[in-house]
Amino acid sequence: MLRLAASFGRLPVLALALVLLAAPALAEPRFDDPPEHSADGGFTLHWEAPGAVVLERASGPDFDDAGVIYEGGDTSRVISGLPDGEYRFRLRAADADEDAWSDRITVVVEHHGLARAFGFFAVGGAVFLVLIVVLLRGRPRG
Repeated sequence: MLRLAASFGRLPVLALALVLLAAPALAEPRFDDPPEHSADGGFTLHWEAPGAVVLERASGPDFDDAGVIYEGGDTSRVISGLPDGEYRFRLRAADADEDAWSDRITVVVEHHGLARAFGFFAVGGAVFLVLIVVLLRGRPRG
């Protein structure tokens, strides 16, 4: 009986050791399914983090022109109004060292071309005119 109790006494210690070993990996903020492209200059970044984070945006791969665009405890941020280009984002825990960035992503913004926009406008105009003609003619008499 003493041998059985001793073997069960090791289980809580083993479980605690596994939790403590996994804790640093869980503490780093990570982007959750980040977008790779945007056709309208807007998107939402989601991340998983146990506490407050710092989110920075830069246009170059070396992050020389990086600027903080969010700092706080939320888990997402809406980004909008970006012109065409490549934008880089990085994330770290707010209480981590300033060089301890845990995750980096790149999003390419390429707006729809002007020809495509005018094509959509023309199709919408044609549908509008057909609707006006149908409404003015009324139902067929017969």
